[in-house]
Amino acid sequence: MNSGEVLIRALTADDLPSLRSFRCSTGTPWEDAVETEVRGPLPRRYLASSPRFDGRMLIGIDRGGDILVIGAHHIEPTLEPDVGYTEVVAVSLSARGTLVALPEGREVSLGELMLFTIFKQMLTLGRHPRTFVRVDRRNRRSLVLCDRVGLPEERQDPHVDFLVQRWGELPQIA
Repeated sequence: MNSGEVLIRALTADDLPSLRSFRCSTGTPWEDAVETEVRGPLPRRYLASSPRFDGRMLIGIDRGGDILVIGAHHIEPTLEPDVGYTEVVAVSLSARGTLVALPEGREVSLGELMLFTIFKQMLTLGRHPRTFVRVDRRNRRSLVLCDRVGLPEERQDPHVDFLVQRWGELPQIA
C-alpha cells in the first residue's frame, strides 16, 4: 500500500457508528481493553476534550472509507511542562500486517505510520520534546513498535502494575 492510499485525519462525530464495530482484538486482555474503549467511551471523550487536556483522536482510512488504524493523544495533565502522551494506537484486524510505502521508499506498519503522525502533530502543537506511551508489559508487538519509533526508555507505571511506560524524544519528522 502506498502512503497516498491511507488518509489520516481527525475523528469526527460522523465516525462514531463505524467505531462501534471496529475490531482490533484477537482475544488478548490488552487488545480486548483497547477494543472496548475504542468501541465505547474513548471517541466521545476525545470529541469533548477540554483545552487543558488538548486531546486529539485520529483515524486512518483507506480509499473506500474503511478504518484501518486509530490513534489518540493528549497532554498528560500530571506532568509539567506539557508532555504529550499517546493513549492508544490500534490497527484493525483486517489491516494487520499491512505495510505502507513512504515517499522516500521505506516501508512502515500502520501502527508506526500512526505514531509518526501523532509525533508530528505533537511537534506542530509545540509540545515538550519528551513523550511517552503506556503498554501492557505482555504486549510484545507494541513494545517492539516502541523501540522502532524511538521510545526505548522503560519505566514501571506508578498506577497500574501490569503497565510500563515507554519514553523517548519526539523525532524531527519532515
